[in-house]
Amino acid sequence: MVHWFCPYCWKEVDERDRICPYCSSDLSKFSTLDYEEKLILALDSPITQNRVFAIEVLGKKKVKKAVDKLCKMLFEKRDTFELVEIAIALFNIGTKEAFECLNKRSKINDNKLLNKVLKNFLDRINGQSLV
Repeated sequence: MVHWFCPYCWKEVDERDRICPYCSSDLSKFSTLDYEEKLILALDSPITQNRVFAIEVLGKKKVKKAVDKLCKMLFEKRDTFELVEIAIALFNIGTKEAFECLNKRSKINDNKLLNKVLKNFLDRINGQSLV
């Protein structure tokens, strides 16, 4: 059995629904969104692998409009692997806002691996490391 989900609120819907019964989004308009907008929506997917895929692609494509959402996610309680992928994506996007977010998150010492990654990125941003 195939399950259908609203790409806006991620609640289960019937495949015949054209309007989400939960968030009232027009499901038929999803196909008109550009790829980057769909990836940003995928950041809210309940499926970790889908989120991580979207995070990786957004970082590789350097999607600036994803910075705000990724930054918020970096401060949420998440799996360490996912947090590291978010940090990598923000570093790859490389905007001033992305770097400020990485710097702000580095001041929270609650995750040794993430903090090590953040320190490495900040050293590179500040020109203190050639790696």
